[in-house]
Amino acid sequence: MHKDIASKSTLDQLYAHFHSNENGLSIDQVTNALHFYGQNVFKKTQTNILQLLLKQFASSLIYLLLIAALLSFLLRDYSDSLVIIAILFINALLGFYQEFKSEKAVEELSKLISHEILVKRDNKNVLIDEKVLVPGDIVIVKEGDIVPADVRLLSSDSLSVNESQLTGESTNVSKLSSKNSTTVNGKAYANLLFAGSIIEQGEGIGIVYATGGATELGAIAVLSTNTRKITQYEKSLSLFSSYLMRITLFTLLIIFIAKLLITHDLGHISTYFLFIIALAIAVIPEALPVIATVTLAKGALHLAKRHVIVKRLSSLEDLGNITLLCTDKTGTLTQNAISINEIVSENSKLFQEFAIAAIAFANEKKNHLRDPYDHAFKTYIDNQTQEQAKRFKQIEDLSFDPEARRRRLIIQDIKDKKYYLVVIGATETLLTLSNYTKKHSIHKQLSLDSKSGMRNIGIAYKQIAYKGNFSILKHENKLQFLGYAKLVDPLRPTSKRTIELAQRLGVGIKILTGDSKDVARFIGNEVGLLKSTDKIYTGEELQKMNPEDFSNAVIANPIFAQVTPIQKYAIIEALKKQFVVGYQGDGINDAPSLKLADVGIAVSSASDVAKDSAEILLLRSDLEVIINGIKAGRGVFVNINKYIKYTMVGNFGNFFALAGLYLLSSALPLLPVQLLLTSLITDLPHIFIYSDNINNYQVRKPQLFNIHSLMFISLLLGSLTMFFEFIFFATTHLRVSNVTESSIFLFLTFIQLIVIFSIRNTDYFWKGKNPSFLLTISTVFVFLLAIVFVYVPSIAHLFSFTSLSFSTFSYILVITVVYFIALDIAKVWYYKMNIHAIKPVN
Repeated sequence: MHKDIASKSTLDQLYAHFHSNENGLSIDQVTNALHFYGQNVFKKTQTNILQLLLKQFASSLIYLLLIAALLSFLLRDYSDSLVIIAILFINALLGFYQEFKSEKAVEELSKLISHEILVKRDNKNVLIDEKVLVPGDIVIVKEGDIVPADVRLLSSDSLSVNESQLTGESTNVSKLSSKNSTTVNGKAYANLLFAGSIIEQGEGIGIVYATGGATELGAIAVLSTNTRKITQYEKSLSLFSSYLMRITLFTLLIIFIAKLLITHDLGHISTYFLFIIALAIAVIPEALPVIATVTLAKGALHLAKRHVIVKRLSSLEDLGNITLLCTDKTGTLTQNAISINEIVSENSKLFQEFAIAAIAFANEKKNHLRDPYDHAFKTYIDNQTQEQAKRFKQIEDLSFDPEARRRRLIIQDIKDKKYYLVVIGATETLLTLSNYTKKHSIHKQLSLDSKSGMRNIGIAYKQIAYKGNFSILKHENKLQFLGYAKLVDPLRPTSKRTIELAQRLGVGIKILTGDSKDVARFIGNEVGLLKSTDKIYTGEELQKMNPEDFSNAVIANPIFAQVTPIQKYAIIEALKKQFVVGYQGDGINDAPSLKLADVGIAVSSASDVAKDSAEILLLRSDLEVIINGIKAGRGVFVNINKYIKYTMVGNFGNFFALAGLYLLSSALPLLPVQLLLTSLITDLPHIFIYSDNINNYQVRKPQLFNIHSLMFISLLLGSLTMFFEFIFFATTHLRVSNVTESSIFLFLTFIQLIVIFSIRNTDYFWKGKNPSFLLTISTVFVFLLAIVFVYVPSIAHLFSFTSLSFSTFSYILVITVVYFIALDIAKVWYYKMNIHAIKPVN
C-alpha cells in the first residue's frame, strides 16, 4: 500500500484491506501473509555460485597462467599446456571454496542478529522477531524502539520520532493518529511511522501497511546492505599485495632482459618467458585477500559461539584494537540478578502496592519482565499484595530519566477515584523532593549500606487533582517520602579473574556507573580494580572541573560514580585522545556514547536504539565475554599476519634463489610447470591458517600491520632461505637434469611447508602452543603428496620428475631439518634484537 492511501484511509478501510482488526492477525493469517509478502527484510543481491566461480578467474595471476598455457600450446608442449590449465582450475576452485565458505559464514552470522517488536496477535501481546512482521499486524512502539516497518497510527500518546535516517533532518517530528492530522507543523504524513525511524518520546499503536523492500526506506536500505565497509587493515593488505606485485613484475622484467643479454639465446625466449611467469605466480601472495576474508569469517563464527556477535566482519578489527573498555558494572561485573534484601518504610504495604502498580502497565505491554528492578519487586512481594495492587491503574508514565535519576507516573485508585503522582528512583534524590523529617538517619543508613555494596530504590508520592494537560514536572515537589528497598546484586564469580585477564591483554577497564560512590568503591575493591592512589569522582565533581583537570582525572582513575549519559559522552571523548575506546551501553541515552566510541558494544536485550548504534552485540551480559572477545579478535589478526610472514619469508627466499640460479645456470633450475606445481600445493595447508592456536603473548596488544617491519624480517629470513637453496643447488654440481629438478622440487616444497611452523611464534618453535590439528594434518598431506609426484611413475612422467635414490632423499630431509633449525635461531635472534617486537612472557 502506498503511503498516500495509508495516510488518508479510515481505520475500517485499513482493517478491511489487510483482513485485520484491533485484536491483530491470527496465526493462519500471518502464515499466508508471509507467503505472499515475504519476510520483513531488505533483500540484497546474492552472489550465485556461478558468479562466485567466474570471479576467481578475474585475476592478474590467472591471466598470467592463461598466457603461460597458450605459450606452451603454441610451442606444441601440449602436456605442459594441459598441466598449467589444470593448475589454473585447481587454483580457481580453491579460491572459490574459500570465498564460498566465507559468504556462508557471514550468512550464518546475520541470522544471529535480530530485533524484537511487540505486536498484538489473536488478541494477545507477543514479542516477535521483526523479520516475521507482515502487513496487517498491529504493532506497539514505545520510547527507544526503532520502527520496524511502515505503520499507520491507530492511537498515540505524546509521540515524537526522529526520521533522520530517511529525511536527513535530526529535528524530532510529532505524530498523531487522527486521519485528519496528515500534517503537523508543516510536516506531511503525521499519522504515519516509517521504517528506521526512532521513537524519541511517547508511545503508539499502529497497523503495518508496508514491509521490507516496499517501505520508504527499502530502496535506500538495498543500497546500504550491498555496500561493504573496507577496514584500514584490509586496505593495507590490498595496497601491500599490489605494491608487491608491481615490484616483483618489474624485477622479473629486468631479470628476463638480463638473461637474454647474458646468453644471447633467442631460441629459448619463450621457455625463459614461461619460467618468469611461473616465478611471478610463485612469489606473489595472490591468496592473501581470500585468506584474510576466510580467517575473519571463521573468527566471527568462533566469537558467535562465545556469545559475541559482530555486525560486520570489519568490526572484528575494531574489537581486537580496543585498549580501554568503559562499562557499567551492572550485568558485567555483577550478575544483574537484583533481589530485595529489605523494604524500609513506615507504610510497607502501600510501598509494595505502588511498586507493583508501577510495573503493571509494563507487564501488560511487554508480556514479560525485562527490567531487573521490576523482576525483583515481583519476586519479593507476595501474591495477595499483588492482587490488592490491582486497584491502582496507570494514567500517565514518564520513562526513567537518567539525568534526574527517577521515573514519574500518575496512578489512579479505581475504587475511590483518587489520583497520585508517584516518583520512583534514587532514594537520595527523592529525599530532596520531600518534606521527610528523618532525612539524616536515612542518609546515614544508606551510607552504611553502600559501603557493603548494597543499592537502593525509593518511592515518594503525593495526592493530586488530576485533569487534562496535567504537568507532572511542575507538580513534582513537596512529596511524601514513602520508603526505600535495599537491593543486592551479587558479583560474578569470574569478575576478578576477568579484570586480571584484561590487564594481561593491556586493556584498561573503567567503570561508569549511576550508583553511589560507596557502592562503586566496594565493587572496585572486590574485583581488584582500585589501587590505594585511585580516586572515585562523581558526575557532580567532574562537572565542576576545567577541561584539563577533567581530562587528567578520567585518564588517571578507573571508576566514576553517579554519572549521567552526557557525562559518559564527555569521558569517552576525552579518553579517545589516548586510547582505542570500547563502550558497553544498553539504554536509549547510551546511543550517542556508543556511536562516539571506537567500538560500541550492546547486549542483545538492550534497547533497539542502543543495538542499532553498536558494532558488537553480546548474547550474554558479562565482562568476561567482552574481554574474551577482544582476545579472540586479536587472535584472528595474529593468524592473518602468520600467513603474510610465511608467504614473504618462504616466497622471497625462493624468488631470489631461483632468480639467481636462472641467471647463473645454463638451463632452468626448474621447469615452469614444476615451479607452478610447487606454488600450488604449498599454499594448500594455509587454507586452514585460521584454525591455528595462538600463544597468549601474541594477543597482549593489537596486531597492527607494519609493512616496514614485515619487509625487514622477510628480507632477513628470506635471505637465509636463499642461502640454503644456493648451497643445495651447489651440491648438485650446477648440472640440471631430471634428478636435479626432482631434488630441487622436493627441497623447495619441504622448506616452504615447514616455514609456517617456525614463524607462527616469536620464540623457539617448541616453546609455542602446538599447531592446530587441521594445519598439521594438511601439511603432512601435502608433504606426502609431493613425494607421490616424484615417486609414482605415471604422475612423475607428467611433470618430468624421476625417482630419487634413498641417499638423495635422506640428504634432502637432513638439509631441510638444518634449514628449519637455522631459520628458528635467526628468527629468535631477530626478535630479541628488535626492541619493538612482541616478546614472550610467562
